[in-house]
Amino acid sequence: MSMVEDELVKANAELTASGRTPGDFGFEVEFMEPDPDGAGMFTVTYLVTNVNVVTKKGLGSIGGIGYDWVAEFKANLEEGYFDA
Repeated sequence: MSMVEDELVKANAELTASGRTPGDFGFEVEFMEPDPDGAGMFTVTYLVTNVNVVTKKGLGSIGGIGYDWVAEFKANLEEGYFDA
């Protein structure tokens, strides 16, 4: 399982833990261009857009090594960001 797939499983687990169902949200992953200034190492990063399919409220977060978009998603869920 790739890092992105693992994170999507975790995000859906956060939905379940919050009393929602995975179908309540859509997740779109868009890979970004590698950073050529990574000291010879190209770091893979991606933009993950999370959208509540009912309210249409969404938010994008950066994912990849050193980023934790799932924690941001969980915090936004707990704050009710996607509900209004």
